Amino acid sequence: MSKSKYITRLKRSEGQLRGIQKMIEEERDCMDIITQLSAVRSSVDRVMELLITENLMECINNPIKNPDEQKEKMEKAIRYLVKKK
Repeated sequence: MSKSKYITRLKRSEGQLRGIQKMIEEERDCMDIITQLSAVRSSVDRVMELLITENLMECINNPIKNPDEQKEKMEKAIRYLVKKK
């Protein structure tokens, strides 16, 4: 995925956060605010998952010279993905 697609996703989240701030200022219903916060969290989590997946694919397709470092890097990414599920 290109950098611009990550930036686009993050800017969308940024806009949602500004909307949530406005909702709080306007004293909107708590459940509406929670729903929007949940959507932002999901959006940011998705960007993280995509970045980790891309990183794992890079490790597989272009392994680094130090196998121990390679293994540690991949295990760290896998632990994060499993933890998030």
